[in-house]
Amino acid sequence: MSNIDKQRVAAVQKLEALGYSYQGGEWVPASAPPRPFMTAQGDVMHGVLVERADALEGCTEGSDEEAELKRIVDVIEAYELVRWPEGKEPGGKG
Repeated sequence: MSNIDKQRVAAVQKLEALGYSYQGGEWVPASAPPRPFMTAQGDVMHGVLVERADALEGCTEGSDEEAELKRIVDVIEAYELVRWPEGKEPGGKG
């Protein structure tokens, strides 16, 4: 096997390891669930942000706390959109 063939085999193995599959003449990303470690770490950060948002609830309008709450809510919503694109956890109530 030539060096170029070895490189091609290695490239295919790498793409497949990253979740891609070859379909219809092109490489397509799989709709695989997020990697467990990254998901677990993201969920922990999500939980901390939700706790902080709960603590800031009812803050004074126009205060620094209100600005912080808005930023936190924006991050929480962005994470939830990516983490649960169907609007709910698989098997969950939603």
